[in-house]
Amino acid sequence: MMHRRHFIGGSLALSFPGGVTGVLAQSAAPVAEASEQRLASYADAMTFERLPPEVVGAIKRLLIDTLACAFGAVGAAPARIADETFRAAYGGPAVATVIGQKGLSSVEGATLANGVMVRYLDLNDIYAGGDPAHPSECIPAALACCEEAGRSGRDLITAIAIGYETQLALVDAVGFSSRGFHSVSCAGFVTPLIAGKAWGMTPVQMAHGMGISGPKQLTLLAINSGPISMVKALVYPQGAADGVFAARMARNGFTGAAGVLEWFVQRTLGRTSEFVLDLRPDRFRILNVGLKRFPLQFELQTIAEAGAELHAGLRGRLDRVKEILVETSARAKEATASPSRYEPKTKETADHSLPICLALALIEGDVTVEHFETGRWKASDVFALARKIRVEVAPSSIGVERGSAESFVKVTLASGESFEKRIVLPDGDPRRPMSEAVLTAKFLQFAEPVLGKEQARRLLDACRGLETLGDVHELTRLLAPA
Repeated sequence: MMHRRHFIGGSLALSFPGGVTGVLAQSAAPVAEASEQRLASYADAMTFERLPPEVVGAIKRLLIDTLACAFGAVGAAPARIADETFRAAYGGPAVATVIGQKGLSSVEGATLANGVMVRYLDLNDIYAGGDPAHPSECIPAALACCEEAGRSGRDLITAIAIGYETQLALVDAVGFSSRGFHSVSCAGFVTPLIAGKAWGMTPVQMAHGMGISGPKQLTLLAINSGPISMVKALVYPQGAADGVFAARMARNGFTGAAGVLEWFVQRTLGRTSEFVLDLRPDRFRILNVGLKRFPLQFELQTIAEAGAELHAGLRGRLDRVKEILVETSARAKEATASPSRYEPKTKETADHSLPICLALALIEGDVTVEHFETGRWKASDVFALARKIRVEVAPSSIGVERGSAESFVKVTLASGESFEKRIVLPDGDPRRPMSEAVLTAKFLQFAEPVLGKEQARRLLDACRGLETLGDVHELTRLLAPA
């Protein structure tokens, strides 16, 4: 009997660029005009020439930010475990770069490992539409698929645009969280489109790819309940790797289900309005995606910024704090300030804890990756200050828009003296864009320790001139140490 490992490895080796791919393209069973076909038609019609300059510019900024997040997680346990486990179990042709490593992996393996690195620090981008989402999680699949196919920088930009726009259209249309599911469920529908575009697949093949992977990637919202674990960084990358493999299957003639999203919407609780997938070619939701200054859950960005700005005035007086009042949205309070968040047990829960993150900001004047990786977040002085924080739902005038809640923080000392700060929009919000200087500093902070100063600068220049690259290998060869 053939061992499962050998079967999967053999399938990967045959599927691209040679072998039997595309042989059955003309005989594939037709797919009904459902959401899968509409998404596939959208992806097929997308070209670099149709992208406005501001969208191309946004994609290059998002790529720089996403790579910064990945470099910051090079060597982190979740990424290392995912990479080593995949290689041992599946293998596959070594054609795609794993960020920070000299050796290559398969496309699916690189999609998985790089995806975990991008997500692990909770520092990647944010979109708050129908559901909060981190659409940059689609970039590892675009990089790996375009690298394998030898595509150009313009092709990579187009693949990323497809990933962002289809994912954000889905989270706006479906409302996954209202149905008990997580927005990472999009991975199974988005990545077959990215792979299909990079590999020149037909719309019918792309639709079948979604019909293969989409039904299997519907992810329970339970992954964020209680203590948060490493799985937070795994679910989208795992779904993306499976979506890439599903695209290979579809390219070889395997057929998938149709109308999956319509079925899902009609049979789950939550919003009962008609399912409308808005994919207008002149609408680009990517322009409403924000960046993060702090490695925290998105609704804590304004909280941390307020604490960092109050730090200087409270220096040397934190032992006299009587109470800290926080006013934020009901959603932020429920998600980040429940009783269990006051004494988190894991790093992944700590960066979703309002009391811990605000206490760190007040004490340290910042909240950084190092604070979580070294365990600073669980020090006794942090926990002691966190216990003095009282969180209230803000007046109705304070709400949630595009990625972060407006927040108000008031620190009262035993003497009665008080210090307060209100942050309306966080640094990095689309309406308060992160400056080029801050974005560059964020990138170099994480890339230079892995690549060295010279190569990190060359990679930054390659990202900024992405549309001029004739072969995406000019970019990917700079992702690992020389």
